[in-house]
Amino acid sequence: MEQMTLAHTDIRISRLTVGCWSFGGEAGSYWGAQSQQAVHELVAEALDSGINTFDTAFGYNDGRSEQSLGEALKGRRQEAVIINKIPLQTTEQLPGYRQAVEDCLKRLQTDQLDLLLIHWPTRDLTLLRANLAALQSVKESGLVRAVGVSNFGPGALQVARDMGVPVALNEIAYNLMTRGIEAEVLPICRKNQIGIAAYMPLMQGILAGKYESLADIPPQRRRSIQFDSRINPESRHGGTGAEAEVLILLEAIRQISAASGIPQSILATAWILARPGVSTVVAGCRSVDQLRENAQAVETRLPADVLAALDQASQPLLEKMTGELDLWQSGAASRIW
Repeated sequence: MEQMTLAHTDIRISRLTVGCWSFGGEAGSYWGAQSQQAVHELVAEALDSGINTFDTAFGYNDGRSEQSLGEALKGRRQEAVIINKIPLQTTEQLPGYRQAVEDCLKRLQTDQLDLLLIHWPTRDLTLLRANLAALQSVKESGLVRAVGVSNFGPGALQVARDMGVPVALNEIAYNLMTRGIEAEVLPICRKNQIGIAAYMPLMQGILAGKYESLADIPPQRRRSIQFDSRINPESRHGGTGAEAEVLILLEAIRQISAASGIPQSILATAWILARPGVSTVVAGCRSVDQLRENAQAVETRLPADVLAALDQASQPLLEKMTGELDLWQSGAASRIW
């Protein structure tokens, strides 16, 4: 697996990052139960294949994702790059920032994180600056090698730059249904040598051809701003979505797949890594077979005419969703700014 060095660091990450949200999952968890044996097999296969990067978060399965990943990395920690995401800390929580990081290190059974990211920003500038300062402090203390952010838009990135925080990575949603970062976020990150970790490459299966119609997509997968919230109690964005444009895109992907012989899931993921500025794709895996499928997608180089066709197919949805960066809250309620 191809790897690249993040600017201003000595950290090399693979072009595929294993998303660990499902790790430690139990019955009733968002992604359902996943056995520790399955995690062991998946992590070993990844490392053996040169896929060295794993993405988790404090909040994934109440810390069980970190614990599961730590168990699976026993004896091979030095081969792996761990990306972890800390929730924005309140004023009351900030004095315990270092302790919160030390607690996560215990869950992961390691003495240092490779990358620690703020999971979501806030429009409260005082609180945002305080969290960025705390993030920088744990780097300076040696608890983390490098720092980054997740779901940061132009305004929040500017705050970090003004403070001199050396942001190495911005993890943010980017796929054929969600191209909002192309207007400002992607150019800013490229200019400032901030890597992009693109999450939700398949839009939770929607772009993989998994569903025959919009009605077949479970309500939890239709919570995003592209879908009409008025008919989905799982949604909170309050908008009418862009379902006609979604249908245009999905039908076009089916046709492009049929004409090219390239599976839809591979088309969707390979398209992302063809975009300048994208460092890695964060893809969730529940089995070795899924890992291998994701690896094949990441290593696929699409012909120019196929890339152009995908660009054209997703253009109507991009135009309808202009300015939208937050998948679950739109307009003034967007948390990404």
